[in-house]
Amino acid sequence: MNDELPIVNDTPATAPVPSRLARALKTPQGKGAAVLVVLVVLFGIATQQVYSRPVDDTLVRILSRVLPYPALSVNGTTVTLNEFLSEYDALKQYFAGQEGASPTDDELEVAIADTLVNKVVIRQLAQARGLEVDSERVEQYYQEVLAAQESEEAFVEDLRETFGWSAKEFQSRIVESIVLALQMSEAILSDEALQGPRRDMIDAAFARVAGGEDFVSVAREVHAGFGAGLESDLGYVKLSAIPSSWSSQVEALAVGGMTDVLDLPEGYAVFKAEDRIVAADEVQIRLLSITVPKVTLEEAVGDYLETSKVKRYVGEI
Repeated sequence: MNDELPIVNDTPATAPVPSRLARALKTPQGKGAAVLVVLVVLFGIATQQVYSRPVDDTLVRILSRVLPYPALSVNGTTVTLNEFLSEYDALKQYFAGQEGASPTDDELEVAIADTLVNKVVIRQLAQARGLEVDSERVEQYYQEVLAAQESEEAFVEDLRETFGWSAKEFQSRIVESIVLALQMSEAILSDEALQGPRRDMIDAAFARVAGGEDFVSVAREVHAGFGAGLESDLGYVKLSAIPSSWSSQVEALAVGGMTDVLDLPEGYAVFKAEDRIVAADEVQIRLLSITVPKVTLEEAVGDYLETSKVKRYVGEI
């Protein structure tokens, strides 16, 4: 009997061929790439969490200490979320110790973002002018603050309780910013090129009244370009109350007389004496004025922001 024997395939079985990806992942370069992909994914998840949660959320605080998440940027200069939270915490602590209604969290975030944007802009404007904060003025300003306090120890304790700051933090966060702003304000007010159009405006007004036009009418026309607050008729002013920067020119005026254009610290002005009396042993002059304010630091910051690239990740208006 011819029994058929089973056919046996003695060819060794072969394992599945690994894919290119699997082979790549086994190399040092592949492993590094895989780790990088995982980190990118985790970073993306963390970023989504940071900007979707409240700014003072615990997870946001933890991540912002580890990673330099931006809170805002101005022309590429970034303020980190961790720096933003330092300001936020200080103001939250301040308002917690005050009576009455406190700003909402959203209002506080917007206010802090506005302040930080202005600080960055002033630093950028100062850098463009080659200005650095004057350390001697910082120390002088700090000493003036201390002089109004009970003692330095009491002031430092008050800083800690009110804002959670040390004296050094107060100087770096507040005093240095104030001094740099003062330096920038002085630079802008004395910048003849920047103030040129305002000077031209007062010169043109002076030429008109010198040529016979009504002083008050010209004054009102000039003042209308600067909104409310500028008066053409100052009323009777005591000589003793006139600032030293223009008292001598006004004191010398006869009734009906007019000064030249005066370059004052914060503006340009022309004064006219309408009347002169002595009351209560004081000389008083009824003064008319044409005043053109100089461009201020606030205006310079506003103009700069109009052409700046500002990005807010928190504290959006």
